[in-house]
Amino acid sequence: MDSRYLVAQDFAKKRHGEQKYGETPYAVHLNTVAKLAQPFGIDAMIVAQLHDVIEDTDTNFNELVDRFGFTIADAVNSVTDVKLEDRAKRKLEINHRLAALNITEDAARLALIVKVCDRLANVRSSSKSSPRHYKMYQHEHSAFKDAVYRPGLCDDLWRELDGLIIGQPEATLCK
Repeated sequence: MDSRYLVAQDFAKKRHGEQKYGETPYAVHLNTVAKLAQPFGIDAMIVAQLHDVIEDTDTNFNELVDRFGFTIADAVNSVTDVKLEDRAKRKLEINHRLAALNITEDAARLALIVKVCDRLANVRSSSKSSPRHYKMYQHEHSAFKDAVYRPGLCDDLWRELDGLIIGQPEATLCK
C-alpha cells in the first residue's frame, strides 16, 4: 500500500480518536469509503480517509495542505459541511458548492468521487441498520444527485446508489 495512504489513514484515525460511526470506531467508515474510492486511485483513497477530518475534528485546511498538499486539502475542503445546526441549510450550502465544481480540476474530481463514495457507504449502512437515516437519504437524493452527479464519473457507484435509494438493491452493480 502507498505510504501516503497509510499516513493519511493513521492521521485520520488519530484525529477522529474515539468518535463512532454507529456502534463501530469511525475508522471503519473511513476505510469503507476508501475501499469504494480505490478504483479511482490513491489520491481518491487519501481524500476518502480525510473527508470528515475538517468537519469533525480540530484539523484545519492549512494543516492538510502542509501534510498532504494543496490538491488533497482542497478536495477535502470541498466535501466539508459548514458548521450550521440546521441539516437542511448545511446540505443546501454544500450542494451549491459541489454543483459549481469543474471536474477538469483534480481536486474537484476527487471531491465529487469521494462524496459519492461517502454517500453510498452511508446509504448501504443505513438501509440495513437505521430506517430513519435511510429515509433521510432518500429524501435528500434528488438534490444531492443534481449537485454531485457528472456523466461518466463513477457511474457504477451512481447505479448502485440509485438502486439502493429506490429500494431495489438487486438492481445494483456493486455489492
